[in-house]
Amino acid sequence: MRYAFTLLFLGILQVNIFVAYSQDTRLSLKFSDTGPQIASENFTAESEFSFLFKDKLTNHDYNVNLIADDRSHDVIPANLFAGNSINYLAPEPKTIRTSLLPGNPEDLILQQQSVTGTITDATTGEKMVGVNIQVKGTTLGAISDINGRFSLPAVPGDAVLVFSFVGYNQQEIAIKGRNVIDVALSSQEIGLEEVVVIGYGTQKKETLTGSVAQIQSDAIVATKTPTLAGAIQGKIVGVQIRQQTGEPGVFNSRISIRGFGEPLLVIDGVVRDGMSDFERLNADDIESISVLKDASASIYGMNAANGVLIVTTKKGFAGKTEFTATGIYTAKQPTTNVYQSLVDAYTLRVMNNEMLRNSNLPLATSESDLAKWKAGTEPGYTDYNWFEETTRDWVTSEEANFSARGGNDVITFFSSLGYMTDQGYFQQNELERYKKYTFRTNVDAKLSKGLSARFSFSGRYENQTQPPQGVFWIFKRIVAADRGYGAYTLANNGHLSRVPAENTNAWAELTKDICGYNQTINFQYQSTIDVNYEAPFLKGLSLGILGAYDGLVGDNRLLNTPYQLYDYKTDAPVGTPGKATFQNTITHMVRKNIQPKISFRTNIAQAHNISATLVNEIRKVDYNNLSGKRQYDDLYTRDIINQGSLTNASTTGYRTEQAYVSFLGRFNYDYKSKYLLEFTFREDGSYRYAPGRRWAFFPAFQAAWRIGQEGFIKNNFPIISDMKLRATWGKSGYDAGNAFEYVEGYTFTGVSGGYAFSDGVLTLGMVPPGVVNNYLTWVHTTSLDLGIDIELWKGKLGFTADYFERLEDGLLATRVATVPNTFGASFPQENLNSQETKGFELMVSHRNTIGKLTYGVNANMTYSRLYYLHREQSPYRSTWSRWKSGTDGDGRIQGRAWIYDRDGIWTSITELEEGVPLMGTTLGNSLMLPGMDRIVDVNGDGIIDSNDQIIGAWAGSGFFGDALNPPLQYGMNLDFHVYNFDLIIGLSGASLFSMNKSRYDQWGYGTRYPMQWSKYLDRWHTQNPTDNPFDPATVWIPGEWEALTANDANQTSNLTTDKWRMDATFLRLKTIELGYNLPLKYVNAIKLNNVRAFINCFNLFTLCNKNLKDVDPERAEGAYATSNTYPLMRTFNFGLEVKF
Repeated sequence: MRYAFTLLFLGILQVNIFVAYSQDTRLSLKFSDTGPQIASENFTAESEFSFLFKDKLTNHDYNVNLIADDRSHDVIPANLFAGNSINYLAPEPKTIRTSLLPGNPEDLILQQQSVTGTITDATTGEKMVGVNIQVKGTTLGAISDINGRFSLPAVPGDAVLVFSFVGYNQQEIAIKGRNVIDVALSSQEIGLEEVVVIGYGTQKKETLTGSVAQIQSDAIVATKTPTLAGAIQGKIVGVQIRQQTGEPGVFNSRISIRGFGEPLLVIDGVVRDGMSDFERLNADDIESISVLKDASASIYGMNAANGVLIVTTKKGFAGKTEFTATGIYTAKQPTTNVYQSLVDAYTLRVMNNEMLRNSNLPLATSESDLAKWKAGTEPGYTDYNWFEETTRDWVTSEEANFSARGGNDVITFFSSLGYMTDQGYFQQNELERYKKYTFRTNVDAKLSKGLSARFSFSGRYENQTQPPQGVFWIFKRIVAADRGYGAYTLANNGHLSRVPAENTNAWAELTKDICGYNQTINFQYQSTIDVNYEAPFLKGLSLGILGAYDGLVGDNRLLNTPYQLYDYKTDAPVGTPGKATFQNTITHMVRKNIQPKISFRTNIAQAHNISATLVNEIRKVDYNNLSGKRQYDDLYTRDIINQGSLTNASTTGYRTEQAYVSFLGRFNYDYKSKYLLEFTFREDGSYRYAPGRRWAFFPAFQAAWRIGQEGFIKNNFPIISDMKLRATWGKSGYDAGNAFEYVEGYTFTGVSGGYAFSDGVLTLGMVPPGVVNNYLTWVHTTSLDLGIDIELWKGKLGFTADYFERLEDGLLATRVATVPNTFGASFPQENLNSQETKGFELMVSHRNTIGKLTYGVNANMTYSRLYYLHREQSPYRSTWSRWKSGTDGDGRIQGRAWIYDRDGIWTSITELEEGVPLMGTTLGNSLMLPGMDRIVDVNGDGIIDSNDQIIGAWAGSGFFGDALNPPLQYGMNLDFHVYNFDLIIGLSGASLFSMNKSRYDQWGYGTRYPMQWSKYLDRWHTQNPTDNPFDPATVWIPGEWEALTANDANQTSNLTTDKWRMDATFLRLKTIELGYNLPLKYVNAIKLNNVRAFINCFNLFTLCNKNLKDVDPERAEGAYATSNTYPLMRTFNFGLEVKF
C-alpha cells in the first residue's frame, strides 16, 4: 500500500514542480548592444515569460548590454531595462504578477483596482444573491449578497471576471479599467451547450441523437452513502437500482438500464470491471456519469447490449492550486429492527401451547413451568433477548477526502486521497469491519503545439472482515434462537451453550477468537495514458493513441476454528468439535488495453458539420488463482498455511486468458445543428468461438430533428425554447457461453474419476467432451428507441419521453430432444432462446428563481417489461399446462405470479363444517379454524386446489433470493438555494413487484422454529385458553391474524395469497441534506476560499405496505426468501468541507 501512496505523492510533486517552473526558472543570456525589442523577445523565447508595456519598445533609443550566467528570471528584467524609463510588468504565463519592477507606478496600465457591482436576473430584474464571481485564471473571487451586490478589492486592470450561478448562463466580462460593473444573468435553456460524454468522444447536448443521460458531480455528492449506486439512485431516468444489503464492504446492488441487466462500465475511456467496481468509486473523484441507453451504446459492441455507464473523473484547471478537504462522521441504524418484535420466552411458550392445542397435539410446556417462566426469577426460566445481546442500537463510520486541483496553461492536474472506515452493528464488531483507501492523479499536459497528453493513475486498497459462516446464517441463528437459552450455560459462564433450533451459538459465531474469520484484502490499480495530436497539415484532423494497464491483487484468508458446546442446563458437553482449517487464496488480474484512433471534424459553409472517428481496440485480460488449505490435527497455532498439518492438505488453482479485438467508427452529420444524423459500427472478435464464428458486426443508426428551431414552431409558439424528435436503431451483443466448445479435446476428471494403479499414486482419468459445437456464437440484440425532448420558457420547464424495445436472439440453452439411452453424451450449449424487453421512460424538470430563492425539481420514472419469445423446453401435455407455464415462449409477459384469491375469512367452526368449498383432500375443512382465509373457488368445482390459482400478483425474489430489479422505478429530486443555505431532497421508489413471507418458515407462526412475532398476539383465539377449538360452541375472540396451528397442512393459511405475497410498492425519502456556506467576509478573514457545513440523512423513512415495514421492501429477501440478509442502514451524516 505504501508504494501506491509513494507513487501518488511523487505524481503530485512532479506536477507542482512543473507548475512552479515560473517561479524558479534560472537562465543564461548574453546581449551586446542589442535593441530592447530584440532583447525582450529573446528573453521571452528562452524563459516562456512575456512583458506588458505601456509604450512600444521601438520608441526607446538605447541598447542592452548584459551577461547573465545562471541567473533567476526575476532578476534579469531589472538588468535589461536598468536606468531607463520603461514602464512594464513581468507576468507569468497568463497569470498577472502584481509586483512592480522599475518605472513610475502611476504610469503602469495594469494597476490593481477595486471593482463593485450589482447582479440581476435578466428576465425579472430581481437582485440575485449567491452568484459566484471569480477573477479568471485565479482563485480570487466573491459571492453576491442579499442585495445582489459584490465587491472585489485589488483586481488587475485587465482582468476578466467570470459570473456563474446554477441554472444561469455563465458570463465573462473584461474590466478594462472600470470600477463598477453591473451584470444581468440570463437563465439557461437546460444546458443545451452542455458537453455530454458519449462513446469514444463528446457532444453538445443540443446535437445528441441518442437517448443519453448525464449527471454531474454536484448532484452525485449530494447523497452521502458508502456506495456510489446509492448516490445516484432515483436521479437518472432509465437507471434502475435496488440496494440489496447494508453490510460493510459488500457492493452488490442490482443496477440495470431499462431492466436490460447489468450495464458495461467505462472509466475514462476504458472498459473496466463491473458494477461492483463502479459502486466502490470515490464519488468526490467523479466529474460526471453518462448513461448510454439505446443504440448509442452499440459503439461499445461487445457486452454493451445492456447499456453503458461512462464515468469521467475530474481534471485540473489553469490557475492557483485549490485544495479541498472534506470530513464526514456518520451515525447509522438499520431501517428496520425487525427482530425487536419477537416475543419473550414466556409468551413464546404460551403461544406455542396454544398452537399445539389448536392442532390436537400434546402441549410442550406444563402449567407449573409456565408459572416459572412468567415469574422469570429461577435459573433456566429467564428470558435472553438474543437480538439486544448481539446487536447495537447505533453504529458509526468515518470518511475523509483531500484533493488538490490546479495548474497553468501548459499542465493541469487533479490529485486526491480518500479514506473510509465502516463497521457492522453487531456487539462483537471485530467480524464486521471494512476499510478503504483510494488515490487518484490525473495530469493533462500540452507537450508541444498540437500535441497533448493525459495521464491517469488511480488505486484502491480494501480490507474487509466477515464472519466465516456468512451473515445470512448469523441472522438465522439470532432470529431462530429460543429466548429461553442464554449464550453460556447456567453452571459455567465460560461454557458456550447449544441453542435450539439451529443447535449452535450466534454469540460464538460473532467472536473472532472463537470461530475464526473471513478476511479479504484487495489492491486494485488503474493507469491510463491518452496522447492526441492535432495535425497541422489538415485542420480538424486528430490522431491519438490510448493505452491502459490495470491490475488487481487479492488475498482471501478463511479461518474456521472449532469450539465445544455444552448443554444449557446440565453443562454436559454436546457434540464433537471438528478440526481447525485455514485456507488462503491469492488472485492476480492484469488487463491491458490499447486504442489507436483517428478523428476528423470540419464545417462547410457555416452550415454543414461533419465529423468522423475510427478506433482499433485491443484488449487482453489475464487472471490467476491459487489456493491452499490445511487442517490442524493436533493444535491450532497460527493462520499460516505451512503451520497446518499435512493431513487433508489441498491445493487448487487455475489461469484464464481472454483476448478481444475490435474495429469501430462513428460518423456524424448535421445541418445547422438542426437535422442530425449519426452512424456507428463495431466489428468485434472473441476468443470463445470457432474461427468462423468469432466475429460479429454491430451497426447503429441515429437521427434527430430539432423541430423547435423551425420557423413554424419558433414564430408561433414562443414558449418553446427547443424541441427535438429522436429515433435510433442498432445492434449489439455479448459473448456468452463456454469457451472452446468447438475443440475436440479431453479433460481431466476429479479424484473420483481416477484410479490407483500403484500403491500411494492416484492417476487421474480423462473424459471425452460432449457433443462438439462449432456453431456457438454471440448473443445478438437489436434495439429501437423513439424519443422527444421539449424545453419551455427558456429552460424553466423540461420534458423528455422515450419508448424503447430490445430483442435478444441466440440466448443460450441446452436442446431438449429424445435420444436413445445408448447416446452416451450430453448436449452442448446452443443459441436457441429469444426474448424481448419493452417499456418507456419519462422525465420532467423545472427550475426557477423567486426573489432570493432559487429552486429546481426533477421527476423521472422508468417502466420495463420482459416477454419470452422462445424457450427451449419439453412439449406441453395439455393447453392447461401451457397456460399455467410461466416461461412459455409465446410472447407472454414475465414477472407475474400465481396466487389464490381471498374472499373474507371463516368466522366459526359451524361455517367451516357447513360451507363450501372444501380443501382438496379427504380431510376437507376438518383442520381449519376461525380467522383463516376463505379462498375463491375459481373453477366452481367445490374444491380448493391448484386449479383455483389466478395471476394476481407481481413476481418477487426467487427461492434463492435472486432480487429482481422492479420493472417500475421512479424518483424525484429537489434543490433549494436561498442566502447561504442550500437544501437537497431526493426520493426514490419502485412498484410492480412483490415480496414473499412463508407461513411455514420463520415469518409464520413458529411451525418450524421456536419463535413467535409480537404481531401474532392480535389473532383469533378461544375465549378460554383450555377450550376445545373444534367445538362449535366454543367462543372465539377475533383478531387480525388467524388462529395459530402447528401444522399448516389442509389449511388455507399455507396457500399463497396477497397476505403472504404482498405488493411491495414503496416510496422512500432517500436523502435530505441541509448545507450552509460560511459568509465570504468570515471566509476571507481566515484566509480560506470556502467553508461549507452540512447535515445529510439517508434512507430516512419509507411509505409501503405495513406488513413489509419489518423487512424493508427495497432490500433483497436473500436465500430462501427469508429476509435474513444484512439490513439497509438509515444514516445521519455530519460533514465539513473546506476549500483553500
